[in-house]
Amino acid sequence: MNMLDHFEKIISLVKKNGLNDGFFESAQEHLDAAASLFHTNPVQTVLFAILLDNYNKRDYYSAEDISKIIKCGRLQFLKFLDDFDDLRRKRLIRKKGSCENFPRYHIPMDVINAVRKGIEYQDTTYENLSPEEFFDLAQKLIDDADDYEPDTLEDEVNYLLDCNKNICFVQKSKEYDLGEGSVLILLAFCCALLHENKEILEIDELRFKLREIFGHHHVRQILGRFKSGKHKLFEKELIEYDCLDGLADTEHVRLSQKAIDEFLDDVDIKENAKRKGKDYIHVNKIPEKKLFYSNKINERIVELTALLKEENITIIQKRLSENGMRTGFACLFSGPPGTGKTETVYQIARETGRDILLVNIAETKSMWFGESEKRIKAVFDRYRGIVKSGGLAPILLFNEADAILGKRRELAASRSGPGQTENAIQNIILQEMENLNGILIATTNMTVNLDKAFERRFLYKIEFDKPDAESKKMIWQSLLPDLSTEDASRFSVQYDFSGGQIENIARKSTVSSILKGSIPDSSVLETFCKEESLEKTAVKIGFSAD
Repeated sequence: MNMLDHFEKIISLVKKNGLNDGFFESAQEHLDAAASLFHTNPVQTVLFAILLDNYNKRDYYSAEDISKIIKCGRLQFLKFLDDFDDLRRKRLIRKKGSCENFPRYHIPMDVINAVRKGIEYQDTTYENLSPEEFFDLAQKLIDDADDYEPDTLEDEVNYLLDCNKNICFVQKSKEYDLGEGSVLILLAFCCALLHENKEILEIDELRFKLREIFGHHHVRQILGRFKSGKHKLFEKELIEYDCLDGLADTEHVRLSQKAIDEFLDDVDIKENAKRKGKDYIHVNKIPEKKLFYSNKINERIVELTALLKEENITIIQKRLSENGMRTGFACLFSGPPGTGKTETVYQIARETGRDILLVNIAETKSMWFGESEKRIKAVFDRYRGIVKSGGLAPILLFNEADAILGKRRELAASRSGPGQTENAIQNIILQEMENLNGILIATTNMTVNLDKAFERRFLYKIEFDKPDAESKKMIWQSLLPDLSTEDASRFSVQYDFSGGQIENIARKSTVSSILKGSIPDSSVLETFCKEESLEKTAVKIGFSAD
């Protein structure tokens, strides 16, 4: 019999006999099998089996539900509460709120999967965590908040706190006597900082997080206290409004420096910013890729790569500083799509041993007045903090930066609206580039609209053209090693493709070879080339001049 069969027999027998002596005698074989795997006593095994039998039902089992199955009165049921607590300590069941002063229970899916596979359940370790592991697990609980009722989430968080009393956050929570609700909110702010690099939360974003954690019915009350500044976290000076032009901005809330210093004292904030950001690309994650350029571009790339190697840039920056010159390096890569601008940044990073902090331009834009400026400022604040933390400065990459490097707008008399926001963003970037202590590279498909102020601040400006015939030939042969030299030469002359377009054809060739079981010949590649040409040709529809 497998483990599910044993539990099925236990359920069948307990529903027939209840928890009498006859039941334990007839179910002994099955109880022993389950108990040996989950380290439970016979009564705990029965209670666990009952909850397991309820796994696909919407409501958790209450005391009354279980009492009916084991055929005992509610008063008699009290003697089983210690067994439920022991099952909880073993992490085999979870508590969910209460029903008429009695808890309700359920079995989480990872425990069910262990039963299904007949293996011992290995719970996520909650005990003796490092500060980083503690906040990692806290973030997971918050991310999974939809899977819990609010009181269940509090139960899980309390268990995490109880298991890690050496963590600064736990110690300070007790010292400030915050209470469960305030602890959860403060934990959410800390996790937003540590895992999303968000120092500031918009009220709308906070509303969404609170709904996940507390459910809809508590959110309005909590936000009302936030708006009035009367929440306990405000009173304890652990969170505060952000400031806009010296005025409190009640739509944006942040952790106070006091909270960061005391509650996150055992966390390396700067190192964490590098480790956690989804937009932070570690150099060891960048695969090597062979790129081909014209001789002119290749010389510029080789020169820039040499400059950014640590043994050279340290000497250069020292000399610049001694002469009263700016020590930061801002570079602009421009040219048509598919010419290798972005990949060149990645390969320069790989060759110089530098990580990349990638700026998602879309995420810096907001519909809220003043928010976009804060977001772009936060990008540079974060980069500055990483550089100050020591080690090799990463490359700050503004990819496809056309939207923020264009000419500043002439503003109407009202001086409001999108134009003002765009100009404000550009002014921030210009000022940050002026004070840059690091490496910034921006890529753009167009330089026609480049603002003159930006043009001056980019020390290196490299324009990427479509590859010449010889470069295209090498790209063809690099991406399609089975292609003959003659065909590579013919394709490179016949089709004016960028490297990105040639890669598209190579990808189609790979797909075709897998589906058809043979490497496409030159005639098939010819078809792919024509398809690529068609895909890049715009069809004009309109009236004739006749």
